Amino acid sequence: MNIEEVKQEFEKAGYETWITERVAGVRNKVARKTLWIKVDKEKFREAMQFFKEIADQYPHFSIISCTDLENIIELNYHFALGYGRRLEEYVITFKVNLPKNDLKIDSIADIFPAVIYSEREIQEMMGIEVINIPDGRHMFLTKDFPSGVYPWRRDEAGVKETNKLYERWKDEA
Repeated sequence: MNIEEVKQEFEKAGYETWITERVAGVRNKVARKTLWIKVDKEKFREAMQFFKEIADQYPHFSIISCTDLENIIELNYHFALGYGRRLEEYVITFKVNLPKNDLKIDSIADIFPAVIYSEREIQEMMGIEVINIPDGRHMFLTKDFPSGVYPWRRDEAGVKETNKLYERWKDEA
């Protein structure tokens, strides 16, 4: 399946989609495309199962990136199709917004087992509860790390010293 076909399948299923393109490379410039799919958290597992079913090859999971955007945490689940095929690979990113007053998302480790490490990471670093995660142990923080403090958060739940380092540019401007 090419990127347009995947886009059409998700649009037919009722999802909001768009494609971005950027040029990468030094000597040989190549256009790299990303398909973005916006998913409500209530339909997240359904979208992941649908993705697995329509893909003509097993999707390659890359990472979950996340951003603290004041009242929400934005999660981006990055996958690739055509992985390993030169100049045929493209990225599919599922964008899910979680309100800060309900930081819960269903685990998809049973659908895509490789996601388990990123799910553990967002629990530990962002304070997101991953429901039905098969292994919720910490990976990076020590057992004595303060409860309720999340290193990647930019709000009151973040590490205060780290936030000061991020904000230092304001004092120097």
